[in-house]
Amino acid sequence: MRYDSAMDPNAMNPAMVAACVARDVAAIFRILLAGGMHQREIAALVRMSQSEVSEILSGRRVMAYDVLVRVADGLGIPRGMMGLAGIEVQEEVDEDVERRKLLAIAGAIVFGTPVFGQPEPSAVRRVLVDPPRRIGMIDVQVYGQTLAQLRALQRQLGGMASREPLAATARAGEQLLKAEAAPEVHRRMRLLVSDAHRLAGWAAGDVGLVDDYRAHIHQALDLAVGSPERIAQVLCTAGSMEKELGDPKYALKLLQLGQMSAADCSDHRVRAVLGGEAVAGYIAFGYPDMAKQELATARSLFADADDSQSVPGFASYGQGHAMWAVGEFQLGNFEAARADIINALAERSVDDVWCNALDTIILATINMRAGEIREGIQQTHRALALVGQVGSRMLEERMMPLADALASRQDSTCRDLARVIRSIKREEHP
Repeated sequence: MRYDSAMDPNAMNPAMVAACVARDVAAIFRILLAGGMHQREIAALVRMSQSEVSEILSGRRVMAYDVLVRVADGLGIPRGMMGLAGIEVQEEVDEDVERRKLLAIAGAIVFGTPVFGQPEPSAVRRVLVDPPRRIGMIDVQVYGQTLAQLRALQRQLGGMASREPLAATARAGEQLLKAEAAPEVHRRMRLLVSDAHRLAGWAAGDVGLVDDYRAHIHQALDLAVGSPERIAQVLCTAGSMEKELGDPKYALKLLQLGQMSAADCSDHRVRAVLGGEAVAGYIAFGYPDMAKQELATARSLFADADDSQSVPGFASYGQGHAMWAVGEFQLGNFEAARADIINALAERSVDDVWCNALDTIILATINMRAGEIREGIQQTHRALALVGQVGSRMLEERMMPLADALASRQDSTCRDLARVIRSIKREEHP
């Protein structure tokens, strides 16, 4: 099945029509794959990364309006067939006509075929989408509260649940920046929107959408211009993510730029975090002594940190125990790493499921490598339970060294757990 014939409304098979009416993007993609298309071709047409197409095929349901429009327009599906609004009008619309359109869409979805007339796009009056003429400090506060709630969602459920809400919030913030505002209001809103893009970038990277992650980080940096501390925060996130993506040397360069930006920062925690995150890069370059020095400096700076001067975003590192544990683990100091990670788990909120999962994975890996098999098995079970609560490809990748440590043991339970861990990792579709 070729693309041009697959999306011809007169040539669509009933399964494709039903999938379009139900807005079942995964089913649409599967039909196209069965017809001979490749994932990369679909990705190019709908302006997604191939990994995002794979993620949808694996079960992620597409709900966001803008993504559905990209799918419809990219594949040549009439927007009306998917019940998508696509007409912007300024004049008054007939409310009764619009109600009938909604009824037609609902009927088509419930019955799988048009029963109240052919679905048509609803009208969208510009008054609903235009930014306000002017914003004030109350708008800044409301936007900040929304961002705080999404940050908590991210910590609890990972990038799968938070990515699209954060991306939408970042776009909404950009619209607010077009409104008139006092200089201080505009400055604060701009920094909040920068943070929205930073968080959206982290969430995208957490589920493997690398292109989206870097695009958001670019936006975050542009909006953070003029605030060295915020620039350092964005670069810290970028450096941390690049390590996860497998290039600690490139990550080190970003973190060093962050350290330069934060050189005069009054919050010692900022410089401590950037230095602690840089440890893996120095190890990758073959400079373990520099890595040890950075880690020691980070511990000292954390001890001097004043919570009252904490830069937003860096407070989540707490007392630094989790970061120290990772550094000591990378340096091969397992006993020090074990003590630090136990302290990190003790101080961490139970609502911070993502970080608790990561800390538990690290503790289980340390114990398995140290031969503490009973404790390692218990923590592996806990890690699996926590990872199961979070939509995060990054955490799945972090489980792989634990699987290797388990598989190396002459113990049937350990080897069974290694197989379970490897089975949860999402594979790319061919």
